[in-house]
Amino acid sequence: MTLDNGAKNQYLATFLLNCLAISYGSSSGWMSPSILILMSENSPLKSGPITADEGAWIGAILCVGGLVGSTASGWMADRYGRKRTAYVAVIPQIVSWIMVMVADNVYYLYAMRLLSGFGGGVCYTIIPMFIGEISEDRNRGMLGATFIVSINIGQLFMYILGAWVPYTVAPYVLILIPVIFFIGFTMLPDTPLHYMKKNNYQSSEESLKFYRGYPAGEQYVSAEIQRDLHKLRDNCRSDKQTTQKHKITWSDLSTHHARKAFLIGVTLVALNNLSGCFAMLSYAESIFRESGSSLSADISAIITGSLQVVGSYCSTVMVERVGRKILLKISGIGMAIGLGTFSGYLFVKALGYDVDSFKWLPLVCFSFVIFIASVGVLPLPFLILAELVPQKFISTLFDVIGMHGTMLLFAIFSACGTLFVTAIIPETKGKSYDAIAKLMV
Repeated sequence: MTLDNGAKNQYLATFLLNCLAISYGSSSGWMSPSILILMSENSPLKSGPITADEGAWIGAILCVGGLVGSTASGWMADRYGRKRTAYVAVIPQIVSWIMVMVADNVYYLYAMRLLSGFGGGVCYTIIPMFIGEISEDRNRGMLGATFIVSINIGQLFMYILGAWVPYTVAPYVLILIPVIFFIGFTMLPDTPLHYMKKNNYQSSEESLKFYRGYPAGEQYVSAEIQRDLHKLRDNCRSDKQTTQKHKITWSDLSTHHARKAFLIGVTLVALNNLSGCFAMLSYAESIFRESGSSLSADISAIITGSLQVVGSYCSTVMVERVGRKILLKISGIGMAIGLGTFSGYLFVKALGYDVDSFKWLPLVCFSFVIFIASVGVLPLPFLILAELVPQKFISTLFDVIGMHGTMLLFAIFSACGTLFVTAIIPETKGKSYDAIAKLMV
């Protein structure tokens, strides 16, 4: 039996799941074009313009929702299934856009960002999990890599809408993306692994056949399907036995391996967040406007969003060829140089010098930083906590140390993170878990 389109349902599921990622990326990027409108005299809110503090809280509350969503999603996926958990992610996203449609004061926007953050936190867990469990070895890496790219596409889409579509119209367009997922995902079964964990062998077989492209009701089961089913069953049994016999204790967490892994994880998260990229993306239009760029803030944000998509795609292509450590080092060094140059320009401008002949520099620096960050620092750590650190600090830093001081601070963190990557983090490309464990001793 020949299955010419054996992976078509895997691609369909990946497309639908990435509609969730695009929707979350759009809600993340919503802050950049919207904050200036909400703070203007022509604010669409009946209550009038929001204050700078209220704008900062709109940015920060996203992370509160993300904390709850990412914490609960793993438990929900095991208890209620991957498919139901994906719906837990999409419903808050749909409601969040409705909140924007009906908002007449800032509290609606607080609720919108809280719901959006919750849905995003669930997305970071359930989308890679679902794709990993339905895909084959030959395409798992490619399908899994589409997640971060889709989030960046969502942010770029929001920048484009913010530039050419009125604020009040944008949510009516953006709500269509999660609705497409909501409707389309109903035709898909849960993952074979989830059914097997629930001891539902028949449903696991039907799910596996569906994602391998067998026609509905097909009774024939190939040797490959039988082998995969036995492998799933053996893995589930092994996991249960391991959990029962080898429960994690405090002594397991106090080994040199565990301490070093914890140090690396914390440092990568710090590099990911303290380099300022998430904050800069949320305030992209404000940064360009205040820096005096010769291009409009909308166009500048679209350019950087495009570069972010290209950078994340380059990362997925190069990570297995070049290695994680080299990409992190290149990314960190590039960010430090770009942010340092941007800081110098802003400092000279703050001193009152004429910088009209260098108005192109903010766009070049900002775009380069976002691109080079998207190659390494942003996608490679791939930790949920990257979305959980509040972005409120950036507006406060602007007031305390100025924009040039903020960019310089980000540059210093990028340089320090690069030094740590060079000295401490091992290269894991192509190494087995046993080989990695020896490197951690």
